[in-house]
Amino acid sequence: MRLVRPTGLLGRLARQRKAVATIEFAMSLPFLALLYTGGYQICDAVSANRKVTRAARTIADLTTQYTNVTDADLTTILNASVQVMAPYSTSAAQMTVTEVKVDALLQTSVVWSAGKNGAALNARDPYVLPLALKQPNTYLIVAKINYTYTPIFGATYLGTIPMAETIIMSPRASQQVTKS
Repeated sequence: MRLVRPTGLLGRLARQRKAVATIEFAMSLPFLALLYTGGYQICDAVSANRKVTRAARTIADLTTQYTNVTDADLTTILNASVQVMAPYSTSAAQMTVTEVKVDALLQTSVVWSAGKNGAALNARDPYVLPLALKQPNTYLIVAKINYTYTPIFGATYLGTIPMAETIIMSPRASQQVTKS
């Protein structure tokens, strides 16, 4: 029985061993590029989520240091979060800072509220707090951010990622932060 040797271009390619690494690299390049951009996108989303947490903490922390705030003070505090969120745009972030009163019967209600890129809460509206935080006759500052993260790569396929953070702190300089 006689073996037939491949001839022509296909035969030469089958016998050639010099470009195997190049061919393997070319075949794996799309997967490696996808892996790299996916890894970058995950790291960027985690970074954005950390910025949302830091911005909410900054809003609550700054507000609790006051004994009395004005609308201008609250605007300044909410605008400080823009610097904390950098390089991410805060146009996709709805931020509120609210003072909540817990009465003697552990009923909670909004005392005052301010918002950026969204509506503030109405005074005297009920506010839901975790039971563990309810102490009779106390006030709490609640900073809340809802952020819509848009991926840099593949936003068409992935869509947006909603992120939210709520930080609750007690006033530090007084029992209550009044608003004038």
